[in-house]
Amino acid sequence: MKLSVIICVYNTEKQYFEECLKSIRQSTLKDYEILVIDDGSTIDYTDVIKKYEPRYVKTDNRGLFASRLFAISIAKGDYVAFVDSDDTVTFNYHQPMVNKAIALNCDVVINDWAFHTERTRYYCVNDPLIRDDITVNGDECLKEFAAQEGRAHSYFVHWNKVTKRSVLLKAKEELESTDIIMLRHTYSEDAIINFFVFRNAKKVSNIHTGYYFYRIHEDQSVNASSKDKLISQIDDMSRSFDIMLVNIGKNMYAKEIKYSILKWRELMSRTHYSYAKAGKHKDLYGYIKDRYEVEELKVSTKKDGELYAKNQLLGDNFLEIDKCLRKIYFTKANVTVMYDKSDLYVSRTMKYIERMKHNVTETERKTLFVPKKIISAKNRFLHNAFVYNIGLRLFKKGSKIRAFLKAKF
Repeated sequence: MKLSVIICVYNTEKQYFEECLKSIRQSTLKDYEILVIDDGSTIDYTDVIKKYEPRYVKTDNRGLFASRLFAISIAKGDYVAFVDSDDTVTFNYHQPMVNKAIALNCDVVINDWAFHTERTRYYCVNDPLIRDDITVNGDECLKEFAAQEGRAHSYFVHWNKVTKRSVLLKAKEELESTDIIMLRHTYSEDAIINFFVFRNAKKVSNIHTGYYFYRIHEDQSVNASSKDKLISQIDDMSRSFDIMLVNIGKNMYAKEIKYSILKWRELMSRTHYSYAKAGKHKDLYGYIKDRYEVEELKVSTKKDGELYAKNQLLGDNFLEIDKCLRKIYFTKANVTVMYDKSDLYVSRTMKYIERMKHNVTETERKTLFVPKKIISAKNRFLHNAFVYNIGLRLFKKGSKIRAFLKAKF
């Protein structure tokens, strides 16, 4: 089996979970399994599981970190992809990643991603892996990972990657030799596992054939909505940095990697200080200084979030667009397609379809249309960078209006 798509679920809203499974089942994937690890949910997913027929394993509640490590150990695929249980993918997301991994013998292949809010979908224009093409080898892999200093999610999250299972198994083995395995990770599990993946990888590359949709909502574990949750995040992330710093290994770029990790640690101290300040948790200030080993606490800077300041909306009718592209991909007719060549996702997908030479039947000819994206005036306003930046300056951290702007943007 070529690919295991792993979904770890814990009390995810049933509608989101079903949308997740449906997006994978409707994709172009071949020779794969969907492996669902139910981490002790109290929600009954029987009807959803029956409908989409993944391989389903229910365990006691141990947390996402332990669930992912367990899933790696029982997965059957040569490669592994993680999908969060409330997220979705476009129809041609994982298969091209598998194809490239096999063709170039890559340990990791990375694809594009976008945010999905209750109102719209958008990607970050300045994200280096959406904007550019990369291929790195050997010691350069960990150097490239660390060089982002925590600012580019594309590098340290799991869900936009296809990874050789053998590399993940090695990362699991190394993690289990550290005391981090004793923590109930809810925040930095992506970063710490991928640190070991990139450290051991021989080749990492990227591709642009679709989007992983990262859904933004109130119940996410990354939201520091309470003091206890904030403390947990600080503990998870600071301990992850401690482990990274002593496990760089004999890398020719070791000094540069260490410097980048320390800069990443500074970034997280600013992030969590800003959260503590907004939540009026003054008693955490000393704790943050101690855990992140910084002499002075500083609030987040404009540079910290600049990769996410400029976004491109995908359109209120994106699902209709993706459905049309799926139809074009699977049709056996010889087709002429009319589409908006300025739309990055549509143009990249059409180029991929043309390279695949999927339309082989000469006896039938069709003309198909991909609709242009539609963006409401309200979404254009809410996602205007000028409006967003003015809003952040006018309204204090922790205010309802600022929270609204950040959630919708």
